[in-house]
Amino acid sequence: MPPESVAIAPAASFSWQACPSAPLAWIELRELVLGWVQTPVLLLPAAAALAAVLAWLLQLPRPVLPAAALLTPLVLSALYSPAATALLSGWLMAQLPAPVSSPPGGDPGALPVVVLVGRGPAIAAATTEAAADRLRRGQALAAYVSGDERATADRLVALGVAPARVAGDACARTTWENATLTAAWLRQRHPGAPVLLITDPWQLPRAANAFQRQGIQVQPLAAEPPLAPVERNRLALRETAATLLYRLQGRM
Repeated sequence: MPPESVAIAPAASFSWQACPSAPLAWIELRELVLGWVQTPVLLLPAAAALAAVLAWLLQLPRPVLPAAALLTPLVLSALYSPAATALLSGWLMAQLPAPVSSPPGGDPGALPVVVLVGRGPAIAAATTEAAADRLRRGQALAAYVSGDERATADRLVALGVAPARVAGDACARTTWENATLTAAWLRQRHPGAPVLLITDPWQLPRAANAFQRQGIQVQPLAAEPPLAPVERNRLALRETAATLLYRLQGRM
């Protein structure tokens, strides 16, 4: 069942930090590459041509050229299958960090701050529902929205969360910046508080690791909206690539 539509009142009064648009140059390149990889009609012909060229450069037997051109896209096409989506999704969830106990002197029963990160309207609909539910039931102190549109914070208020318990920023451009900016806000407003990190199951492991790297005690919670198979596959491919990159960068 899709989340119910929520009437959002304009200009709710809560703490919100807006930033001038300052896109990172490498993000534009990353999006170009990911868009190409996630589009079979672009990737598969290019892979076939590349395989044939490599076979020719390596001076492989002539029959190998057409075989390479046919088999390479056939093998790569498996990346877009439901089986690949399930396999990659399972691998991603296996990357969730081990739970971290409360720091010395900390309260093991302390209420967490809910943190949502920018992932687009469809995922925000699911994460705000989960966040508002925890806040309404007194299971969280406050909510912080990082790197998303103000509309996501507005939706929390529309779902019954008091504006005084909502804050956020539109400044974070990456998951790593989500973690660093949230950590800075927590030090000012809720020092030592654990975080209930809510995002989609594909991003959750990478985000949880990034937040833990900031010294934050993370309680990960996946919120998955109803998505078409092609969108689930896109997220699985994207997050697999991003997770491998974070491993190389030492961020996980």
